[in-house]
Amino acid sequence: MIGAEVTFDVALPKVVWGWLVSTNMWAKSIATGTFFLGLYFIVKHPKQDAFFRKWLPILGIIFIGITLLVTILDLHHMFRFWKIFVFAHFTSAVTLGAWVVSAFVIVLLLAFWSWVTGNKKLLDRIMIPGFILAFFSTIYTAGIMGEATAREFWVFPAEMISMLLSAIIAGSAAYLAIGALYGSLQENIKRELGWILFGAAGLEAAMIIGELFFAKFHSEYAYKTVEILAFGEVAPFFWAGLFLTFIIPMVLVGIANESRKYQYAVLGALSALVGLWFIKHAWLIAPQCLPLS
Repeated sequence: MIGAEVTFDVALPKVVWGWLVSTNMWAKSIATGTFFLGLYFIVKHPKQDAFFRKWLPILGIIFIGITLLVTILDLHHMFRFWKIFVFAHFTSAVTLGAWVVSAFVIVLLLAFWSWVTGNKKLLDRIMIPGFILAFFSTIYTAGIMGEATAREFWVFPAEMISMLLSAIIAGSAAYLAIGALYGSLQENIKRELGWILFGAAGLEAAMIIGELFFAKFHSEYAYKTVEILAFGEVAPFFWAGLFLTFIIPMVLVGIANESRKYQYAVLGALSALVGLWFIKHAWLIAPQCLPLS
């Protein structure tokens, strides 16, 4: 038959994207989120920017390093990863993501050199290209998930917004945690970081809860995925992630900012960082638990 095309006609025997991919997305959220918010506070509070000029590259390099490590470990032929650069096909979100993240690593190294040498102008010059690279480093995984057309639970626009919100949650939480450890954040910045965490957590929670309630209007496949999320084998990860990432941080940040007891915000930040891995893992695994045929 002319024009017939078989894309996939058998069920996958196992989960293909596992905890390594979950860790990839989690670490990438921290790396890009700390970059976004670091730039924001450097521009908004230039007289108090020493903290962010230091920790922006340090946190970025550590967590983008984790991202790259687990990505290579997840490859079936990990020692052939260099071919994605030498024999690049830019029609794939995987290839585009590899190049964008590699360029983002260079920006982070330059930012680190800027801090080490005290050359503030260097970081100032790379802010805009760094922001663009961080943005695409954050969302390229949404492109990969969107290419998995049989997994209609992963829709690119929604996944893109979710990943951006995850980056803001992770970035604000990481700075609150580091600030508490080294005691170098002023009260107004702690307060602002807390409200940023509160707002981003609230928006992403609304997206996820909306999916739970309205999935049955989308398709039977999406509804069955929600059943696996809420009551199936990944339910412990999902509910732990829901409470740790959204509910507990929002409550603790609200208490902290109203009572000016910012130790509660730090506890909320740590909860968000732990919970973010759980919620991403559940969201990644659940659609893969259904057969494709």
